[in-house]
Amino acid sequence: MSYLKLSGCSKSFDQYHVFRNVNYQFETGKMYALVGPSGSGKTTLLNSVGRLEKLTSGSISFDDTDIKTIPSLKCFRRYIGYLFQNYALVDEETVAQNLNIVKHYRTNVLQEHLSKYGLDDTYLTRKIFTLSGGEAQRVALARLSLQDPLIVLADEPTGALDHANGQLVLDSLREMANSGKIVIIATHDDQVKAAVDECVRITDFK
Repeated sequence: MSYLKLSGCSKSFDQYHVFRNVNYQFETGKMYALVGPSGSGKTTLLNSVGRLEKLTSGSISFDDTDIKTIPSLKCFRRYIGYLFQNYALVDEETVAQNLNIVKHYRTNVLQEHLSKYGLDDTYLTRKIFTLSGGEAQRVALARLSLQDPLIVLADEPTGALDHANGQLVLDSLREMANSGKIVIIATHDDQVKAAVDECVRITDFK
């Protein structure tokens, strides 16, 4: 079993403490929810794990390796994958171009991963701006599936979706956890909170 360990993690802006002295261990095969009111620091903590934010103090390690020491390209190809509320897709490019953004895949591989999320091969030539929110999030899931990271970070991934598409996202994240990944979701959605293995309350670290 692998683990992601947060040790004495704090983030401050001048005199404002976003979170302080976070000590927590995330394990493979589990889904976690970072919960708390808006502005409580859920996304900041998530982005600290994902190396998009720098901690004021403390460390984050994966199997005893400080994630800061992992080369950026290797980290974002192998270790850390993101699923965003706004999908983080390039609107003016096609689905195929968005799926190939990190690495170029054969068309049959792209088709295979799209089909996992209910999208057929006709979507490959569709531009992102022509898709519904649910379709765009499915493309984002397919891209995450192609990347196959060890740690999946999801920032309010169901926030803009209806219940059915939100459930598809949760089922997909559960499948990733069951395959041996660590899945961490920043959320205020009760549907998500009910689906995870553990909730981590950011307000406990103020």
